Amino acid sequence: MNKFDETILRFIIKESLIPEGSRVLIACSGGVDSVVLLHFIAMNRVRLGVDVAAIHVDHMLRGEESEEDGTFVSQLCDAYGIPFFGRRIAIPEIILKDGGNMQAVCREERYSFFSEIMLTKKYDVLATAHHGEDQLETVLMQVTKGNIPKGMPMKRKINGGVLIRPFLPAVKGSLYSYATEKNLAFREDPSNMSAAYMRNRFRQQVLPFIISENPTVSENTLTMTRKLADDDALLKTLAKEQFDKIVEFTEQGLPSIDGDAFIGMPNSLQRRVITLLLNYLYDNKNVLVEYKYGLIEQLQDQLTSQVGNISIDLPLGYKFLREYGHLTFVKGNTVPQSDVSKTLPKGERIPWGNGEWLYWTEVDEVDSCLLTNVVDVMYFNLPESALPLHVRHRKEGDRMLLPGMSHPKRLSRLFIDEKIGKSERLSLPVLVTAQDEVCAVPGLRYGTAFVRDLTAADKYIFVLGKK
Repeated sequence: MNKFDETILRFIIKESLIPEGSRVLIACSGGVDSVVLLHFIAMNRVRLGVDVAAIHVDHMLRGEESEEDGTFVSQLCDAYGIPFFGRRIAIPEIILKDGGNMQAVCREERYSFFSEIMLTKKYDVLATAHHGEDQLETVLMQVTKGNIPKGMPMKRKINGGVLIRPFLPAVKGSLYSYATEKNLAFREDPSNMSAAYMRNRFRQQVLPFIISENPTVSENTLTMTRKLADDDALLKTLAKEQFDKIVEFTEQGLPSIDGDAFIGMPNSLQRRVITLLLNYLYDNKNVLVEYKYGLIEQLQDQLTSQVGNISIDLPLGYKFLREYGHLTFVKGNTVPQSDVSKTLPKGERIPWGNGEWLYWTEVDEVDSCLLTNVVDVMYFNLPESALPLHVRHRKEGDRMLLPGMSHPKRLSRLFIDEKIGKSERLSLPVLVTAQDEVCAVPGLRYGTAFVRDLTAADKYIFVLGKK
């Protein structure tokens, strides 16, 4: 066994990239890197104990030339006795119709096809031929963009299984040497020489200088990114522990955050907790929140601030709200409409939003079982003409006469004084008489007709409960 084979096999085994019994799909463009990977895995399939196939996408960007790439890969598979899966995807038509960045659209369509084949044909590992110099290019581009230089992971979950990069310990020269030694033909994509792409500019102009300064830079980059990956895995574990401690969920199943606890965390954990929050919101919704650094930084600024109220629009109709120190996420128009009104028949427990219920009856008719584990118990006396009570959401101009005041107070002012956020204001129950006069905002403030301690003058009891 030569040094190249030994290095790659040792890396695959040490990192558990291809467990025995795996069904491995090789992404093969026809270029030297992927042709070497296809040959290497195909020739070692018995030793690794795996099934192997190749997959190829023609993006239809180079006419007959790119179509011939697919034919070439198909013929390789025939020679190796392995299955081939290919598809032609008209990227120019997609760009013309929907717009978008060319490379991003190509990648999205390519990986969509990869996942489709993995799921339908039962392949659980997708292998790509990224090597050490690709990793170095990625790290340099990440630094240039102000991102953490984590590089490409050696393996990560994708839809359908796991993506692996078994060639990360190799350099480009070793792949050409392997192809020469094994007499492998391969295709050259002229777009790889185009200076229009950032990666190509790094490859042509920056990497030669860095490698001339230190020929082991690719190996050193792999060591660095592996250490960063280990550190990141630990921080993600700690962040998950914090997430479980400080995040609760609303009746709608959306996160609500303990702001003081969040502020007390180190910045590195704050960023990862935010990523967990966003991943929770967008699970299986094709929103790559891990790469939206600007959004994460914006949310971190607002989660750690205690100044004023804020609403931030998020993808797919979600919003982040900070209102008087209360931090929560909502989806679209989750707040009830203001014209919703319910009659409260005497002696019946009526449900309200957020798992609450309302109940009133005569004092001597109340079921004592209802008075355990409740939010509020109040006593009141109103004329028969004011009954039955009703409950609704607030309306513009609502006022309520409070104990000790000579004039009714506007509910809008009351909510400001009590530091009730705008979204919560719209969901609070407003208790009104038969004439639609506000007599209480249960759980917050009660009008002059209500008292907390029973007196001889009080005929009725009101209960605010929580399921």
